[in-house]
Amino acid sequence: MLQTISINLTHSEFTDLLTGAINSAIDRRLKPTDQDELMTDEQAREYLKCSSVFLWKKRKEGKIKAVNAGKKILYPKSALDSYLQLKKGGSKL
Repeated sequence: MLQTISINLTHSEFTDLLTGAINSAIDRRLKPTDQDELMTDEQAREYLKCSSVFLWKKRKEGKIKAVNAGKKILYPKSALDSYLQLKKGGSKL
């Protein structure tokens, strides 16, 4: 038997609820070892000292892992650190 529940929420309450659900989904998608700081595109570019085009290309090539959160793309700091370590090791990145 199905039950219908009606909840009245303000726009900000709905936004907070949705943001919490998205963050929870992101946490579940990441491996336990990757549950570190998530960086926005701007933060990742500053951290790597690169352009947005470079970061986009590396993400598309699969060299830098990222998580989609709606229209946002977030980068686990550990993924950026891994890329830097590979780059330091002399790999062609």
